[in-house]
Amino acid sequence: MISQTSQMVYRLSNLDAQQQKITYQMSTKKELQYGSDDSMLFGRLSHIDDKILAQTGIKDQIEKTKALNLSADSALAEVKDKIKNAKSELIKANTDTTGEQGLIAIAQTISGYKQNLLDLANTQVEGQYVFSGSDSSVKAFTMDANGKVTYNGNDSLRKIAVDEGSYRESGVNGLEAFFYQTDEALKGGNLTFKADDRILDQDGTEWKLDTVANTLSKKNWDGSFDTLTVTPPTAPATEYSVTIPNTDGARFEAKRSVFDLFDEAVNSLRGVDSVGNPLTPEDKKAKISEAQDNMDKTVDNVVIAHADLGGRNKTFENSLDIIESKISQYNKTSTEIGSSNLTEVGINLKNLEFMFSALYSTISKTNDLSLVNYMK
Repeated sequence: MISQTSQMVYRLSNLDAQQQKITYQMSTKKELQYGSDDSMLFGRLSHIDDKILAQTGIKDQIEKTKALNLSADSALAEVKDKIKNAKSELIKANTDTTGEQGLIAIAQTISGYKQNLLDLANTQVEGQYVFSGSDSSVKAFTMDANGKVTYNGNDSLRKIAVDEGSYRESGVNGLEAFFYQTDEALKGGNLTFKADDRILDQDGTEWKLDTVANTLSKKNWDGSFDTLTVTPPTAPATEYSVTIPNTDGARFEAKRSVFDLFDEAVNSLRGVDSVGNPLTPEDKKAKISEAQDNMDKTVDNVVIAHADLGGRNKTFENSLDIIESKISQYNKTSTEIGSSNLTEVGINLKNLEFMFSALYSTISKTNDLSLVNYMK
């Protein structure tokens, strides 16, 4: 009798466990409640879930990158407009009908455009500066008390994951967008530049000028340095020169800040040079014309940077479509292999009802037994 009761309790416990599993499958439409229910299926589902999490993380990163790139795109469009407006003012200034007061007014207007450009160059999204290069936490440009604007970013671009183990460059840096080319030299050639110019090689890597040692140098990935000897200027000249290494593919360019160009234009309109010495009428007119021509170079440079940004943006748009497709496919696969068969679950539930009824009937009859009935 005691043995039979124990068997009844054991069978009832098993039926309760089956009922919990079937109820879970009916309510959640999932096949597995616990990994131990089917270790192989659980492993497959876990792998798919990991893929979904990884792809979702990449998708979020790409969407944030798109927001940065769209802000950069909008900023560069405004930068082009401001430079074109400054050029229009210089054209107006370079006529015989514009007097000294008119030139001073134009200088003031261009100074305002410079401040507009500085604000655009420091465009940021959620605390990230879009033109500072690979480290977006650094403020791209700063202006000192004398109005000198300095680029604080680097010559690199942010690398953003577009898939597991695959990265693409994003955005444009300040050297690409706010510096125009003043000179270029190929292997064995001679490059001339001013002390404030930035020197880039064919890989877009910046070479730093040491005005004490009269060298240009760049730091390599392994911590070593490549160094070139520079010829310093002899007064009254202000330009340095360097001979480009005689290696295939070597190409160096000197780039000057658009902010320095605006400063030169304002000084010329006010009739002074960079250190405040007065200009002759002929020099003044020549420098205004030179600034006007350099505005064209600056616009061309911004157009190129804008086009590069557009190409990179397109890459991320395509990558986002691919990632969303992958996530959708993973979700579909997870649903297909992880969903319970409701028809089968329904049949199992009905069978379970019959088994419960039979067991409870047996328990009821067992409880009705007595020693007297047993002896009969």
